[in-house]
Amino acid sequence: MNEDLYWMFIDIANGLLSGSMLGGYYAVIAIGLALNFGVMRLVNLAHGDWLILAGYLAVALLSVAPISPFLTLILVIPVMYAIGYLIQRVLLNRVSVQAAERKGLSPSFGLMSPLLVTFGMSIVIAQGLLAVFDSNAVVIRNDLSYAAIRLGEDLSVSTLRLIFFVIAVVMLIVVQFFLRATHMGRAIRAASDDPEIAALMGMNADKVYAVASGISLATAGVAGVMIGMSRSFQPFDGPTFLLIAFGVVILGGLGSMAGALVGGLILGIVQVLAGTYFGPSAQLVGGYILILLVLAVRPQGLFAR
Repeated sequence: MNEDLYWMFIDIANGLLSGSMLGGYYAVIAIGLALNFGVMRLVNLAHGDWLILAGYLAVALLSVAPISPFLTLILVIPVMYAIGYLIQRVLLNRVSVQAAERKGLSPSFGLMSPLLVTFGMSIVIAQGLLAVFDSNAVVIRNDLSYAAIRLGEDLSVSTLRLIFFVIAVVMLIVVQFFLRATHMGRAIRAASDDPEIAALMGMNADKVYAVASGISLATAGVAGVMIGMSRSFQPFDGPTFLLIAFGVVILGGLGSMAGALVGGLILGIVQVLAGTYFGPSAQLVGGYILILLVLAVRPQGLFAR
């Protein structure tokens, strides 16, 4: 094989592999936001800040217990689930689209109020983290940060990103199975499709939405630990990951779990290939151009439900 063609093939293969692994990481970040959109029709502007909070919870736990970062999930996941359940039950259920419909209020109330509430929540979380942990960047130390699996002489994949990709696939399968095969999962889907009919069938919609919100933040807990293991982060980094999650959800389609994975893969591959051929600064630009193209051609996303 011609040497130039060989290195072109290697660049593309490495780009596809690295982009796919990055896409799995993006998918985990976006799962919770996709659930919020699909089930509660809620635009959660604090989603990125919840990820950062989960990362700091893992950092705090590791400061008192020298364990594997993956074991911190045993505590982080239930804590984030409980926070999500309580926030939805106590606060967000009062300003949701469904609450507006039940009270006969203008639809704009149900659309704008959650935006304002979650925006305020974002500020409170960031300021609270700043007060407790200060503004210094932190990272979750682990032995896999620089490990790689060689697939050939010039072809390799990051071990950590491969683990994240497997976690993303498993999480999506588990969430999809829960929504389709369990009583509570079917209740969540029913309340999402038609809350009035669900209420007539005896479902407590507020409780169902609280469970869905808890699951959303539990997945955010996993993503937060993954973020901390792969890069440094600070209290005000939430909006960065919110934008990533929005991009993935826009590409995949609102509320679609499969779309979250496919959207993450597409965004990750485009960013890595753009960075490979046009320089690091082209990564973000390439991703944003892709999102704009999808919005122009298929605004409902690739797997809209």
